[in-house]
Amino acid sequence: MNKDREIWENFKDGDQSALSNIYFQYFQSMFQYGIRFKDDSEFIKDCIQDVFFKLIQAGDKLSPTDNIRFYLFKALKNAIYKEIDKGKKIELVEFASLKFDSPFAFEQELAEKEKVSNREIALLKALNELSARQREIIYLRYECGLEYEQICEIMQLKNDSARKLVFRAIKSLKEIIEGQFHLPILIFIRFSNKHAL
Repeated sequence: MNKDREIWENFKDGDQSALSNIYFQYFQSMFQYGIRFKDDSEFIKDCIQDVFFKLIQAGDKLSPTDNIRFYLFKALKNAIYKEIDKGKKIELVEFASLKFDSPFAFEQELAEKEKVSNREIALLKALNELSARQREIIYLRYECGLEYEQICEIMQLKNDSARKLVFRAIKSLKEIIEGQFHLPILIFIRFSNKHAL
């Protein structure tokens, strides 16, 4: 049995150590994902608490999963959407209108470096020119390592749309980097070594 599936099943059966394990292992990554939609740490922490409260309430009624991170990210995005929607009484809010906007780990690393290469500057500028949805899909695919099917569920995309959106995002990065900096695309993306398209 997959390790995530085993921990999840233990949690569903009421195992407190499994709950604690899930909470402490995933709280930080959930926070980092959530803060990209709304730059309000207390709001995001409240949404995360709400996710865990609902998971505990559901208990053994929860559906099975073999990827806890995916399950939690999807639940958190839904919670953020619902909370933002509650605050907008007159204006209709669409799920797709949640704007993914915050630095990648790569961008944070660059901000801490004293000397930044032209290659790193090119990547940083190119990432900032992507749309919010392109940034989100690059984050989910390359920083979180999620599968395309999981990305489709989180972002509410149809089957092949996730691959197409990643392809378009990479193509945009390529055009920006090669157009503005005359650098070959193969040098620009460090996380492409982790996951194949």
